Amino acid sequence: IVNALQKGLKEMGLDIGKTQSPVTPVYMKGGIPEAANLVFDLRENYGIFCSMVVYPVIPKGEILLRIIPTAVHTLDDVKETIKAFAAVKEKLAAGKYDKEKITQI
Repeated sequence: IVNALQKGLKEMGLDIGKTQSPVTPVYMKGGIPEAANLVFDLRENYGIFCSMVVYPVIPKGEILLRIIPTAVHTLDDVKETIKAFAAVKEKLAAGKYDKEKITQI
């Protein structure tokens, strides 16, 4: 499950660093408002919980998301997670997270 998730995220062009554990970092560009809206969108609209790390823990303009797949996750869960990250990556690049508050749909 961990390998499938990490491989899928890398294949879609996301930076996951050099993790060697189930804790999977996902690095993106943006500030605190974008990070907060992105994490809210993942949780409320895609059913994915992840934690965020922002400045001052990491440099300004960077977002670090942490997701942790477990033994109860399935390959279908991995596919849904990769689809969700593809969607939020696109929204972040389009500037949607800095322009409006994300609401549940």
